[in-house]
Amino acid sequence: MRHTSRTITAIAAPVLAAALLVVPAPTAAAGPAEPVYGELVRNGTFDTVTAPWWGAEKASIAAVAGAMRITAAGTGTGTSGNLWDAVVGQNNINLRQGATYTLSFDAKASVPRTVKSTVQLGTAPYPVSLDRNVELTTTSKRFSWTFTSTLTTGDGHVDFQVGGLPEQNVITLDNISLTTSTAREGFYTDPANNAVKWADANSDPREAKIKAAIGDHNSSKWFGNWDADGNPNTGIQAEVSNYVGAAAAKGKLPVLVAYNIPGRDCGGASSGGSQDAALYKTWISAFAQGINGRPAVVILEPDAVAQSSDPACVAGEALEARFDMLWYANQHLAAQGPLVRTYLDAGNASWTLGPDFSGNSGIGLQRMAYLLNRSGVSMARGVSIGVANFHSTDISNQYGARLATQIKNDFGVDSRWVIDTARNGNGSYVTPGVPSSGHVGFCNPTGRKLGVTSRAGTGGAEYLLWIKNPGDSDGNSAQCPAGSPPAGAFSPNLAEALIDGR
Repeated sequence: MRHTSRTITAIAAPVLAAALLVVPAPTAAAGPAEPVYGELVRNGTFDTVTAPWWGAEKASIAAVAGAMRITAAGTGTGTSGNLWDAVVGQNNINLRQGATYTLSFDAKASVPRTVKSTVQLGTAPYPVSLDRNVELTTTSKRFSWTFTSTLTTGDGHVDFQVGGLPEQNVITLDNISLTTSTAREGFYTDPANNAVKWADANSDPREAKIKAAIGDHNSSKWFGNWDADGNPNTGIQAEVSNYVGAAAAKGKLPVLVAYNIPGRDCGGASSGGSQDAALYKTWISAFAQGINGRPAVVILEPDAVAQSSDPACVAGEALEARFDMLWYANQHLAAQGPLVRTYLDAGNASWTLGPDFSGNSGIGLQRMAYLLNRSGVSMARGVSIGVANFHSTDISNQYGARLATQIKNDFGVDSRWVIDTARNGNGSYVTPGVPSSGHVGFCNPTGRKLGVTSRAGTGGAEYLLWIKNPGDSDGNSAQCPAGSPPAGAFSPNLAEALIDGR
């Protein structure tokens, strides 16, 4: 793929408690189907009410000042009772065996004390997937554990056992959350990424090093014309479905890259794509259907928007067709629902702003905002920045913030951004001895380094992601170092250089 510097016009293992909840919880009234992905707890913020939370035995609950106040009755003067003598909980939580979950909440008590937090089956013998003692003080603290469910059930409970003291006391809970298949539970690693396949197929002294540093962290899978272009019933839909399903089964969030626009990469090292607009629409529609509403991050068509400003690449009717295809893609991905987050690619900081960051870049920002708006960014979650590029996270965040402001000011659209950090550990390449040269050397430049692995974002970015898989070549054109493999081919030499930062 071509990238230029020109300006454009508590992991918690299951712990079985000696004493589990023995009093059946209240039965919830029938209602709509409960979620399987994303946020599973209902009303964890208690803005006005406590429902559907319940208090059993010696626990009474009320919404007070935007939190749940639990009054736990004493068990009798001079008598110390059991934690399960007073219980607060929520029913009908969907759990899947083997999937990853994160439980988190804020809590304090009127006196320092111990309570118990569990995620468990709501019927006898009440097996637990998470069982943690929580030490509370009079100051609110945040508690969080990530665990793997041992249960498959639609009757999971999130419970808090708050009995055990002889005197009445008050516990305050707020911001209770149980999630799965979100960034909090981690990003899915493609088990068949190029680094892993190379390590498995070769006897090489670098094998363990490359697998540990790269193969075990590659979090994006690219889909393009190699995935049954024009034959969605036998190819792309099934491939996407299988990949997203494998991630969902583990409770992880998959990152997919759709890279199949006609005229891809303007005939450069990563050229290809669908043969025409009709085939592309068929392909991207099947791609979206393969996700089937499950949690996923989609990076949509790296370079396609930025390169649309180059008349030597796409112009006239072809330009209008590109806008139409990207709009169509955003429409169909948006139709998959709120668990699918699409980021329309917005190039990189140098491509849009110029290398000097002089402030004389308004036209570039305005132009990019215009192109993104024509391509349907209003239907996307936001934009992707620096895909297959090397700019530092700070520089990409500066660009993201300025671009988001421009899009908001010009078109009234709120836009977030994600950053490709796969190869930006040393920032972008500059001509040795000429720091003013800015970003040059887009194709396998030396001295680059792995960036932080996929995670929730910092500095304004929603996510930091490994999008370009490290070790995969940028191409073998005349602009690349001698001996570079073809675009997309894995090179252990490039991989090791990124690990070592050389």
